[in-house]
Amino acid sequence: MPLTGASTLVSFDGDAATAAVREAAGDGVASVSAFTTDDFEILYVSDDVLALYRDEAHLREHYDEVLSHLNMDILEKEVYEGTLLPNAGRVRASVTYMDDLTLLRVVVEEEGLYIALQPDAPVRTVVDAVEPVLFG
Repeated sequence: MPLTGASTLVSFDGDAATAAVREAAGDGVASVSAFTTDDFEILYVSDDVLALYRDEAHLREHYDEVLSHLNMDILEKEVYEGTLLPNAGRVRASVTYMDDLTLLRVVVEEEGLYIALQPDAPVRTVVDAVEPVLFG
């Protein structure tokens, strides 16, 4: 059974955002976390990802290490929008493609969603599905 958590950290509806991600990507969702500049909360972790860890404490320890760098995504968004490419509009999402995982970050002000997807998941579809929840 997947690990799920209720959203309490961010100002947008993290539960609705997670539902939108899962509907858009189906079995292609590995995990979803909400984050701010200072903290994160795990909203969904698939069974396949859970199987990689000894227990939930081990998973949370690893996520703490990985997600402690998300403030860089917030800073990067500000630099692209304000300095490097101010005429290109807002940054909608940041994507990192890896061999066995696609990492998607959608940032709103100083918070956002960190979404881990299977490599063949429909990234653009996920961004389109989650934006209305995050940006209203």
